[in-house]
Amino acid sequence: MTTAPRGGHPHHRLLGVGYGPSHLSMSALHASAGPAAAGTSLHFLESRDAFSWHPDMLLPGARMQVAFLKDLVTPRDPTSPYSFVNYLVSKGRLEPFLNLGTLNPTRREYVDYFRWAADRLAGYVTYGSTAEAIRPVTGPDGRVTRLEVDHRGPDGTRHTVSADHVSLAPGGTPIVPPGVEPGTLRDGTVLHSSSFLGGIRPFHDRGRELPYRFLVVGAGQSAAEIFQYLAGEFPAADVTLAHRGFALMPANSSALANAIFDPASVDLFHGAGPERRRGILAELKATNYAAVDDEDITAVAELLYDQQVHGGQRLHVSRFTELTGARTEDGLVTATLRDLLTGEERGERHDAVVLATGYDFREARGLLTGVDPYLLRDGDGELLVDRDYSVRTDEGF
Repeated sequence: MTTAPRGGHPHHRLLGVGYGPSHLSMSALHASAGPAAAGTSLHFLESRDAFSWHPDMLLPGARMQVAFLKDLVTPRDPTSPYSFVNYLVSKGRLEPFLNLGTLNPTRREYVDYFRWAADRLAGYVTYGSTAEAIRPVTGPDGRVTRLEVDHRGPDGTRHTVSADHVSLAPGGTPIVPPGVEPGTLRDGTVLHSSSFLGGIRPFHDRGRELPYRFLVVGAGQSAAEIFQYLAGEFPAADVTLAHRGFALMPANSSALANAIFDPASVDLFHGAGPERRRGILAELKATNYAAVDDEDITAVAELLYDQQVHGGQRLHVSRFTELTGARTEDGLVTATLRDLLTGEERGERHDAVVLATGYDFREARGLLTGVDPYLLRDGDGELLVDRDYSVRTDEGF
């Protein structure tokens, strides 16, 4: 539902930028609320033409790292029709799934669940719309009365919509290490994990049995999965996993550590001071970032051990190694690698370098520029976020 236009533009109570799982969850809960949500208008803008979630990391057999009950709605509304269980019922797969005895569906199935929900909530989102700017609108007293969001449609036409509140979840920007020349990303000799399956397809097309040389950079879940994929899909390829530490570190999926995501623990976190918050985040980083499931660590170790048994030398792990540069030469990529123990640098030639280096989620891709004067930050320049996930603002907002 769109409320009456303000300033000549369509107006919503809340407008969201991005339509991934976070905003999909918001729309599912809003739809589930029925009459209780009457009078509140929610709408979302999504730059993609249809719902998708990490499409280039839907690797065969890859599983979700969270239990299926942590779906779009169940922790908040177990009776919602947009639950994963209801998805299974609608697909006729409830009993077969239960018979598997697993809490962790494959990533492919969970994305299909997201798409299933998104199809049923299509009225909440405008696809093919890229938000470009957020602009405050002030009243006669100088206080902000609403926000206007400029966005561009698929045909390039610019539109404006206004809202009382704006929620930002546009996704992260792929992190590319300094020294990687932009041309390598354009010519496909360097890939970020966000475009992995599409980027690796030309190597499939040229021939899976060719003796390619691949370098995977990173130490998180994506790096481990990509290393395994390349080792299996290209049986003659030389594959190296390079990372800055000694070993891949296991994700902390223990019950007590994962209690940090419970509402009571979030209350505790927001009640702590800035220094204590930073300590909590550092202590529990392995619950969600730069860590690998035990099963995948074991799988990587078994690949390396099996190679020792059979006398192969095509799979490698390079510890204490940092990528400091990459450039294309004669159709190959020259990667500059620094040994963090000795400081020495070396150059290696590869057919492709895959960056499993994560994402930058800060500052919502520059969309906050127009409202930045109103936003309050801490001593480190980070936004102050309250318990309800709203950004703290000055009195004029």
